[in-house]
This record gives sequence, structure tokens and C-alpha cells, in this order.
Amino acid sequence: MKKKLALLLSAVMVVGMVPATAFAVTTNTVSRIASGTTDTTLTKTNAPVFTIEEKNLEDVSGEIAFKVTLKNAEWNVSGAKVGTAVEMPGASVNGDANDESGDIDDDELSFQMLSSTQAILSVKNFTGKAGSKISFPILSDLTDEGEATLSIDPMDSVVSAGTYKFANVVKGGATVSLSDTVAIKEGTTEIKTITLEEATAGSMKEGELKFKLSSDFEWEKAPKLVIYPENSGLTIEKGEIKDETLTYQVKGASTKAVTATFTGGKIRADFDDVKVGERCDLTVSGAGITKTTLELGTATDYSVSLSVENKTVPTFYSGRRSDDVDSLKVTLKENIANSWIAGRKTTLTFPEGVKIMDVDVKKNENVTFHYTADENELKFTDVEVSKDKKAKIEMVFRFSIAPDFTGDIEATLSGAGIGKDQKVVVGTVEKPITIKAETNKVAIDYRNVSVGDILITETFAGALQKGKTLSLELDTIKFDGDPKVEVVKGDIKIDKVETNNGKINITIDKESAKTPATLKITNIQLFLDRSLPAGTYALKLVAFDPYQSSEFTNSLGKGDDKINGDVSSSAEKESKEAYFQTSAEKGASVGDSTLFDNRSITVLKDYVEVVTAGRDQDDSTFTTKVKVTVGANVMYAGDKEIALDVPAYISNGYTMMPVRAVTEALSGSAIVRWDDVTKTVTITFGSRVISMSVGSNTMLINGVPVQMQAAVEITGERAFIPLRDLGYALGLNDSKIAWDDATKTASLN
Repeated sequence: MKKKLALLLSAVMVVGMVPATAFAVTTNTVSRIASGTTDTTLTKTNAPVFTIEEKNLEDVSGEIAFKVTLKNAEWNVSGAKVGTAVEMPGASVNGDANDESGDIDDDELSFQMLSSTQAILSVKNFTGKAGSKISFPILSDLTDEGEATLSIDPMDSVVSAGTYKFANVVKGGATVSLSDTVAIKEGTTEIKTITLEEATAGSMKEGELKFKLSSDFEWEKAPKLVIYPENSGLTIEKGEIKDETLTYQVKGASTKAVTATFTGGKIRADFDDVKVGERCDLTVSGAGITKTTLELGTATDYSVSLSVENKTVPTFYSGRRSDDVDSLKVTLKENIANSWIAGRKTTLTFPEGVKIMDVDVKKNENVTFHYTADENELKFTDVEVSKDKKAKIEMVFRFSIAPDFTGDIEATLSGAGIGKDQKVVVGTVEKPITIKAETNKVAIDYRNVSVGDILITETFAGALQKGKTLSLELDTIKFDGDPKVEVVKGDIKIDKVETNNGKINITIDKESAKTPATLKITNIQLFLDRSLPAGTYALKLVAFDPYQSSEFTNSLGKGDDKINGDVSSSAEKESKEAYFQTSAEKGASVGDSTLFDNRSITVLKDYVEVVTAGRDQDDSTFTTKVKVTVGANVMYAGDKEIALDVPAYISNGYTMMPVRAVTEALSGSAIVRWDDVTKTVTITFGSRVISMSVGSNTMLINGVPVQMQAAVEITGERAFIPLRDLGYALGLNDSKIAWDDATKTASLN
């Protein structure tokens, strides 16, 4: 039974039709997971086969080559030597097997060993077509305990990078595993299947094979034993139970590697001795097996239990919708027949910031119900369970993730119908990109204030999608000037970079296909208004404007096993250009959609620290208005005429002002000093100290570097700097600095 659930406040089942996210697609696979010891050799007849089969292969015409690295294993390819290419036995290209003639043909897979663990695999003349694939056995010697893995480095090919497990390497001669855990109730509980597998023939030895439970738990019934192959030469006699220990006698030795399964075993728990939540472990030892401890289950008095499959937790990404990423399979089942109370509310709830987009539901024949989705909640109603039967429901979810959400996706089962709340983790959320930068200490009142670089790194290739715009802004402060973006890593291409309305906007022309991209933003400048208070200012990732609307039609229906034909529609207003895929248009309703009302997220709390906030109270104020005319031998401070031994002039388009004359004319409290050794001018004005050196276009204001329009010049033994830089240094904003082009006169007030 499958349902597509969109998030409507009317809380009915719907089909959410949403665009697929652009994650990298690969169908590279390992045919099976082998088992072995540290001296096992995987040959052409027993080695797992690695197959590369992805759409990009059909676009290749010519040579294709990639690097393969083994972990906990070493290559064992016949005739292979470092630096020499040989044919890869058992390999096939586009479905045709290598002829293994010893001579490498243009369309055969060749193997060139770089070291015992690394090799280059290549096809000289690969012809891509629909369904193209490359397969080869992982011919190797297992060397170290743990998981043996194969890692692909694409180099310049279209093959996707990745790491793949192909074998379990154990110290002992046999491995022990459990198919699943169980909820252990008071009284008798049947455990799941235990599998004992020899890595090589003869791994198990004659003697006692012991299955010992944790204290407080006892064996009720020995599992049924099946050995394959039957005529291996190894026998295991029926087990004997003594309290918590089950003992088997192993006799003989196998001529072929044996797999033994133990099914239907039952254990007993007395809740006078066992506490709810206590774990029951099984320790397997003896008969040549490395001592192994497995978790059988946990003692529970829940009438209905919640669990997830034992697999790697899938990764979702902030601000994305998971059309092609499923949660772990969630199982809701009764431990005691008819314990799910009919007519009572039962809810499965996910964190705020996680909305249910779709869910696939399967159930056994013992139960009927309805379910509805409301944002982050799945509600069960009208539950009916057949008498003396147990209900079981399996669910797989897809989610829409808020731009600011990271961490585990935890599902909480609650309600009067099921007892105590239960929680399981069904996925985890990471940021699609990370942004790093150092804190920049700045002074106010200045334009063109340079700050440090920003580094943006993708978590996976393609996180920054073609046609999308990445937009950065600061709290209160505006970006200024023309920043630059350098591609440090990856094959991503940038369409344009611009500063618009105080934001830095970066538009992606081509997304990175193989390697996660790293972008470096340089030449970043700020405009700092003099009204800014001292303190830190956050760097934010924001939804890009202007927004466009796109409609999604949602099918509405009732019932637990079909979707009605009657439909209604709901518009989800989201951006086709924004980096966030789940950020709603400003002012749009998000309650009936898979979108979120997140316009921005903070990526760095203290990108900018303002260390001077306006002029402090002990600063002097300007009491006069100064007028300076280019080329004139005098200037005016109010009505007072002041002689200039060196007049103002224009250099490279900038009006250059005499520093000492203008500063002292504006305020009698300002002090100007000249250091002839360092060629440095220092102005002391209240709590403000400004210094600048000849030839440098950076001034220091209370120790904070501030970019100037032009460098300090010496003319007629007087220091000159651009008009606006001098005004900004002394705390004047644009409204206090005027220029009359007709008369070539500057006014400062």
C-alpha cells in the first residue's frame, strides 16, 4: 500500500508532485560481500564483481581511465607488476568479456598496478552507448581485519567517486551475525535468526560451541539448526540448555565452508529481575570461533513497539526536498496481540524543520486504518486489529528539510493507544555547503572597507546547482564594490558575481559533476554607516530575489488503500532560482505546502566586528565649515581665510586635499603629527587616532585597516589624500562632504 502525502492543514492524504533534486546519480555496485580471514585470496571464481553502470558512460567516446584503491586488501592480478599494464581477468566492457589472450585490445579493460593497493584501470577505445557498463572481479588478498573496501578516484573520467565494501575480514575462522533485534516482553520471546559462517573450510574446530545470554535472561527453547552444505564433514549436535547458557558439540571438520543458521530460539525474561530498557546480549564462543557478542533485543513493556532497519543512516540536506533519498524503514508492530487500543490517537512526529513529503506504507492483513499527514506529523485513525492477531506496519518516508535544520531526524511514536513514547532515528541532515571565514575587525564611517575572504565548500558535487543563485548578506551592514569568485576545486562554472542592494549574488552557470566544488570570494568590501553600534555582525545565506511562482497540483483523497480521482490544487510559491529549494516566497502561506518561511540562515555569527561605534563622547565636534578650491592659494574656515602654501589639486581623477591644513581648520582640537623617518601622518581627534603612510592606500583608524581611494602623496612637502577619504577618516559621511564641479570647490562640514 503506497501513499503520497503532501502537507495540508485539512490533514488528508495527497500526492505531492515535486521536482527531483539534483544529486549525483550513480549505479556502481558490488555483486556481494565476501567473508574471509587475513590469509584469504579472492580469485576469479569467488571474488565479488564491481560494476560501473551510470548514464554518463554513454557520452564517452575514447579512452577512459580511473584509479582504484583497496583497504585491508592487496591486489592479486595474474602477471601484474608495478608500471606494467596487463589484461584484467574476468572483466567485461559493455557486456563483452575480455578474451584473456594476454594482449590488451583497444576495447578491453587493462590493469596497471601502482602499488600493492592501488591501480589504474583503463579502456583505450571505449564506445559509450545506452546501458554501457564496465565490470571486473576484485582479485585480491585479504590482509587486515575489518571491512575490505574499494575506492574509486575518477581522475578525469566521468566515473563517479565512491567507496564500496566488498568483504568482511576476520581474525577467527568464522563470523557470527544476527538478522535483527526484537522487543523482549515479560515471559517468552522468540529471537531472530543467528547465522554462523565459516570464512574458509575447516575454520570451526571440534569442541563446545556456547551461546550465553546476559544475566537475568534465560534460554526457554533451543533454536532449530540447519547446516549448509549438509555433507560438509562437519556436524553440530543438538544443544543443551542450562539457565543462560546453550551449549552445542561441534564434531569433525568441514571440507567446504559451512553456513549454520539457528532459528526459532526462545528466551525468557522475568520482569521482577529484568528492568524495562535492559539489553539482552548473546555471547558466542568456542569451537575455534572468535568470541562475539550480539544484541538480541531490549526488555520492553510497550504494547506497540517502534523500530528501524539496521542499515547506514541516510543523509538528507538542509533546504532540500528528498525525492530520491528515502528514510530508514520504520516498523510499527504489536508485541502483544490486540494491544493497540482501537479508537485512540496514535501519532508519529518528526522534528520541527522536517516536513513529511511522501510516505510508502505497507501493512499485514491483520490491521486496517486511515492515516493523514500534517506537516511533521503522521496520524493514525480508525485502527482495527483482527482478534488475537498482531498488527505490523512498515513505512519509508521522504522529507522536505528547512534551510536552517541540521542533525538527526528522530521519529517519536506517541498516543494513548500505544503506551509510552518511543523514539528512533531515521536519517540525519547535513548542510549542502559549508562557509568559512575569519572575523574582521572594522571601523565605521568608511566605504571600500576591505575584509577577509569567504570560502564556500560543497558537501557533495552538484550542491550548487546550475541556474541557482547563492546570495550572501550581513546584518545591517551592506557589501560594497565588486567582489571576485575563484574556483579553487571542482569543475563548477560561475555565470556572474555582483553586489546588488548590499548583497553578494553568485549565479551558477555549470554545476560540479565529479568533485565537490570549493569557491573563494575575494576583494570583498563593505560600506559602514556611522550610526552602527559596536559589536559583531552575522553573515547570512539568504533567499535570492526576485522570486517566481510555480504551482504544484495536489491530489486529495480518502481511504487507506486508494487515492480518489477528485483533485484540488494548491500553489507552492517557491523560487526557481534560489539556492534554497524549500524557502517560500516572502509572504506566501507555508502551512499547506512542503516549504518553510525561512528567508535566511546565519552561517557565521561574527564575520564582522565593529570596534568603533560612531564618535565617542570625548570626541570633539566640528564647529566650522571648510571650503577648498582646486588650485587656490587660500581656503576658508567659516568666514576666516587661511593661506595655503600648497593648493589642492586633482590626481588620477581624485581631488587631493592637504591633510594638516584641512584637519586643523575643521577643528581646533585635532592634532596632526608627521614622522619623517616612516613618512607617516598621524591625526589625533578625541578618541579617534588615524595614521597613514606615503605610498600606501590603506589608513589605520584605531588600529583597523581601511582602504583608501588612492595612496598618500607628498606634494611641496605636504601630505595629500583624496577628499572623501579625509572626510571619512574624520567622521564625516557623504551628506557632510560636497563637491561643486563647476567651481572645482570642495565643502566639508
